[in-house]
Amino acid sequence: MATSNPGAPKIISVIIKLFAAIPLLLGLGLLAGAGFTGSRQYTILKKWPTVDAEVARSELTHRLETFGKDKRPRTVYQAQMEFRYVVGGKQYIAPAGSTYSTTDYAEMKQKVDTYAPGTHHPVRYNPANPNDIRFDAGYTFDFFLTPLVFGGTSLGFVVIGAALFFVGSAIGKVKVRCPSCGRLFRLTEQSCPNCGVVLSQRGAGP
Repeated sequence: MATSNPGAPKIISVIIKLFAAIPLLLGLGLLAGAGFTGSRQYTILKKWPTVDAEVARSELTHRLETFGKDKRPRTVYQAQMEFRYVVGGKQYIAPAGSTYSTTDYAEMKQKVDTYAPGTHHPVRYNPANPNDIRFDAGYTFDFFLTPLVFGGTSLGFVVIGAALFFVGSAIGKVKVRCPSCGRLFRLTEQSCPNCGVVLSQRGAGP
């Protein structure tokens, strides 16, 4: 193994490790976001009171969106409702929408039909601000969708970062055999710790 710059592997190792820090930090940030949003949803389920609410308005909204490399716009649908309820003797009318949108018209239309005007449903409200409500709170995939997406994405970034860090560390641990005494030592050490032969002075490796 010949080299004109014995310090190059060490530099490459450091550069790769620095690049590894980018996805690792992104992953940790997303993981913190998943923890925050997950804790928020759990708090809603455990601490927000429930009140009977009447649907005052319900409609199916739609918009055009593009997905990934597919530049063709597709129609996505979302349910939008308005609830009327009473807290502490005061009447409130608050809007609420589905936590996600979908290209599946039938799925969202069914939700709108379920929450048709005049129907009654339990909703959870923020005791500190009764105008803040959740009509779909529950231990369901939909309700915890945001923290799950954050958590899954963070895992991907952490795996990429860890893999890059492992590669950088592996490069830093590459060993060569001293042509003088035959001892193995790290390529990044540049000289044999046993006999002092400088790596740049040798023409070939083992």
